[in-house]
Amino acid sequence: MKDLGKLRYFLGIEVIQSMKGIWLLQRQYALNKLSEYGMTSCKPISIPLEQNVKLSADEGDLVEDTIMYKRIMGSLIYMTITRPDLSYAIRVVSQFMQTPRKPHLDAVRRILRYIKDTLQCGIFYETKSQLQVHGYTNADWANNVSNRRLTSGFMFSF
Repeated sequence: MKDLGKLRYFLGIEVIQSMKGIWLLQRQYALNKLSEYGMTSCKPISIPLEQNVKLSADEGDLVEDTIMYKRIMGSLIYMTITRPDLSYAIRVVSQFMQTPRKPHLDAVRRILRYIKDTLQCGIFYETKSQLQVHGYTNADWANNVSNRRLTSGFMFSF
């Protein structure tokens, strides 16, 4: 066995250690994905989804390359490891992976534009923090126009 030193990068996750705590970021992973999907020169935005967006399973033209849509979605789902702020938006657009349509792809591109604006975001674990459990939840109560189901999300941190 060999000592490789402090952990800096593992499976697309950057680890920055300091006396104050540990940062987990996916900045380089996000930049690579933006480049891979042709979004490096896109205009950044500050909100991942439009407010009160209603995506339907049967509105709009079908996406020609469904494999590309699924690859983007897989990358976005992986980014939620260090970016819980993306969870709701990705949950909304991932419902349509079976038969994605143009409005769904437009929403995914909007999420990528948001990622470009927030590359420095990640999770910070403070070294001298009190041990507390924090929970957050939200729901939209049968607001899904396709099947009238509830869309909800939650996050707990320790």
